[in-house]
Amino acid sequence: MRPSVERNNATTDLVVFIVTMLVALILHALPSRLGGGPDLAPAFPLIALFIWSVRQPWFIAPPVLLLVGVMQDLLAGAPMGVWAFAFLVAFSVMRLREADGAGGEIGPLALRFTLTAIVAFGAAWGAGSFAIGAPVAPGPLITEAILTILLFPIFAWLFARRKERSTFS
Repeated sequence: MRPSVERNNATTDLVVFIVTMLVALILHALPSRLGGGPDLAPAFPLIALFIWSVRQPWFIAPPVLLLVGVMQDLLAGAPMGVWAFAFLVAFSVMRLREADGAGGEIGPLALRFTLTAIVAFGAAWGAGSFAIGAPVAPGPLITEAILTILLFPIFAWLFARRKERSTFS
């Protein structure tokens, strides 16, 4: 018996999701491991999580957010749990919003991502400050947040063009 096409697409999407998350985590960690330059990189895992939350929302369950956050903390050398907490808070808060009803248009998605990023980076700052017992210098986080927000439309556009789908729907 041949497997259904729908099941093949779900399996393919899951494999692509896993590969995408691993690549995003590695890209985010590279600057901190190379040394010599500023330890700043866009939050590629946040971008990937957001795009997948729009495209295949059932992939972005709390255990996935925790796992990706802990892996980001490990690879980037952050205090354990900071990004896991930030991802959980950001995606919980933003899921409470009503859908934009704009389909796959990049503009409304970029606005939703900007709000998600602000919540995530704010939660990361709070969790990091709590973890070390003193306020974290906000400059690097603000710079990373700005880089992440500015790069999001490029990745959203590229991902929207994937295969036969022209929107995120």
